[in-house]
Amino acid sequence: MRIAGLPQIRDRAQSHTGVGLIVTLALVIAVGLLHPSAPVHAQADFEGIWVINPRPGVRGAPSEDEIRYTPAGRAEWERFGAEIDPSFRCIMPGIPRGFTDPYPIEIIQQDHQVVILHEYYHQVRRIFMDGRQAPDYWPNTLGGYSTGHWEGETLVVRTTHMSPGNLMDIHGRPFSGADDTYVIERFTREGYLLSRIAEVHDPTYYEVPFVITHEWRFAPDGEIWEYACDPQFGDVGPGGAIQGGTEGEP
Repeated sequence: MRIAGLPQIRDRAQSHTGVGLIVTLALVIAVGLLHPSAPVHAQADFEGIWVINPRPGVRGAPSEDEIRYTPAGRAEWERFGAEIDPSFRCIMPGIPRGFTDPYPIEIIQQDHQVVILHEYYHQVRRIFMDGRQAPDYWPNTLGGYSTGHWEGETLVVRTTHMSPGNLMDIHGRPFSGADDTYVIERFTREGYLLSRIAEVHDPTYYEVPFVITHEWRFAPDGEIWEYACDPQFGDVGPGGAIQGGTEGEP
């Protein structure tokens, strides 16, 4: 018999081989489509450089009156001092401390991941989009481990494995980094605006999720500049800047 697009099959053995090949290819395609680790193509375009959009109504972190601490969280907040903030020691803020930083970001979208490049501390964040789960062996780090998926045109990101040596926000509110902490972020674009709502689940220190909002404006001609942190500026020891001393004092 003759199959359109294929050379003439001359005998039964060769026919079986051809049919087997077609069946095999069909199975490979089906498995590839159904495999849970297959990346899902982007449902919205977040590519490019984004700058902070400080318009009224974008709240950032909740007010003190809205925060519901646990007793442990309240005690930790009351003992806060500037020497606890890692950014004053030129250590990148990470997650969740860096959620409200005012510097530009650049987003690069690929099938298997979304990469966020921060000007602030030159942080590089990878959000894996290929269906993987955070590996058990992954250590707790300031940036954690992020995986994402699309819900319509909204990018939903889950981050775990975050370091306890961090803070909740720039005001110094505490973050436990316990094993049951995690963050859910939702990124949505409307025209030239990109918004993020982040829910930080930290039951050790908070009775309800700590919600942080952020908004950027698309900057087609924007740039990511060099960022430098001077450890002496952030020195919290005797005579350091935070203690009211001046540079060079003993």
